[in-house]
Amino acid sequence: MRVAPHRRRRWNNILILAVVLFIGVLNLPTVIKTYFMQPPVATQYPTLLNPNWQLQAMHFSHLSLEKNQGRWRATPPSEIAPETLVERWKLLVGTEVDDATYQSFQSMLRSPQTVEVWYSDREEPQRITFYQTPRFWLFKNWQDKWIAISVEKGYLLPE
Repeated sequence: MRVAPHRRRRWNNILILAVVLFIGVLNLPTVIKTYFMQPPVATQYPTLLNPNWQLQAMHFSHLSLEKNQGRWRATPPSEIAPETLVERWKLLVGTEVDDATYQSFQSMLRSPQTVEVWYSDREEPQRITFYQTPRFWLFKNWQDKWIAISVEKGYLLPE
């Protein structure tokens, strides 16, 4: 008994359509992510520290924060808890400053400061240059971009 050619063609068409639909269903999550979901808000602004690396120590000119046996310690002791200071630095995000804007700020930028940031499993620290102005702070972040951040004077560096 033979199957009529038009029936065989119909089953082939149904099989092809089923395969195409199956491939579409497999790609549906990617399509939804790409075209219908908003990116997280935090990615719109550059971060100061690398969010993918584990922070181990921060050394300022007058203060050191080091993680030892799972706890943060400040040397010399600070009036603000070391964990609080570290969290403040880890969560810093800012507005990217382009080269033209940076050049216009240069006349008011005095006495650059540096902080060394050490990460676990990294041989070299991240060296962050920053300026503190009366209205904002200007940082060179881990991506080598200048970012402006507005925080109070004693928020990041206790006096």
